[in-house]
Amino acid sequence: IMALGTNLGILAQSGVDSTPFSNIYSLDFDGTDDHLMGGSTFSSLDGLNKASFSMWLKPISGGSTLRMVFQIGVGSTALNSQCQLFLYEGNRIDFSITSGGQFGRGNISSITYGSWNHLVIAVDLTHGVNPECQIFVNGADATTGDNLGSIGSFPTATDELYIGESKTGHYNPFSGNIDEFAIWPGTTLTLSQAQAIYNSGTPTNLANFSPAPSHWWRNGDGDTYPTITDHIGSYNLTMTNMASGDIETDVPT
Repeated sequence: IMALGTNLGILAQSGVDSTPFSNIYSLDFDGTDDHLMGGSTFSSLDGLNKASFSMWLKPISGGSTLRMVFQIGVGSTALNSQCQLFLYEGNRIDFSITSGGQFGRGNISSITYGSWNHLVIAVDLTHGVNPECQIFVNGADATTGDNLGSIGSFPTATDELYIGESKTGHYNPFSGNIDEFAIWPGTTLTLSQAQAIYNSGTPTNLANFSPAPSHWWRNGDGDTYPTITDHIGSYNLTMTNMASGDIETDVPT
């Protein structure tokens, strides 16, 4: 009994919600034109110097090696964005702000293609020195470096949030499944918090996680095609070029 109480105390301190949590669905992206798109400019990060992003990814190997995970656009041209994330198979995990030249990078070998992976991007632009962007994969630090020292804050977005694609169409769309996508504006998650969300490979109930995200898209659970509901905020997404069958019972466990 004492051991059980101790373990529950550790879970509470780490931010894990011990309430039973059902995760049945994820979204399948075909790598051609499937994506999620907001209906208005995504402004939650405008002018902030901290932010974090959490998601579960099951990328498919083969075809194009460079696949977009998400983008919030600025100007809708080339690599310009408020921020964006792509996986470059065999090369790097790449998160950038403003342009492709302002980046944080992670070890792509930490990602297992064809399997579920938990990814956290944690940004703190107040440092002025590395690391201003840390990349955590499956509860481990996979950061390889960054070049964000000249950026003091996120620029003002002019476009929607895209998941699985970029509005600019500069790189190839994501191929595989995405689940439980969340954003913490103004918060830099720590490694221990990323580990708590990873939860040894079983998704955590972010509705009761501390600190709470401002946006959480469950990608199938509690959603009605074609709307992907923001279960904490109010920024819903629309399944674009996708069918109801793209809501699949393939989830991290």
